[in-house]
Amino acid sequence: MTVLRTVLNRIGAFLDVMDAAISAAAAIRAHHAPAAGDLRRLGITPTCATLQALSRA
Repeated sequence: MTVLRTVLNRIGAFLDVMDAAISAAAAIRAHHAPAAGDLRRLGITPTCATLQALSRA
């Protein structure tokens, strides 16, 4: 049971990262700043300069 739980946790973590990446990409494509939580989940520190640079992309 522990192995199954570990596998499910890893799959869930992978899907969380994919969700954050897709959400951030959709925001940038629409010329909006991505959500700070999505950036944090991707390992990007959300600062004002970062958000402005991403929203101009």
